[in-house]
Amino acid sequence: MHSSAFPWLSNLTDEQAYEFLDEVITAAQDAGTHTAFLHALDVLVGQHAPTSALPHGVMP
Repeated sequence: MHSSAFPWLSNLTDEQAYEFLDEVITAAQDAGTHTAFLHALDVLVGQHAPTSALPHGVMP
């Protein structure tokens, strides 16, 4: 899977990539605010990315 927002996503298996994206969608639905979603996204990226880098354009 190729993603410009999450370049490391192609290093995951399809199952892992879809699991991560499902978690991102769930976090977006549950967050309530933009700031809460960004915090949840930061945590998810930290759990799945080979480094703790945020996606391009996302700042903590």
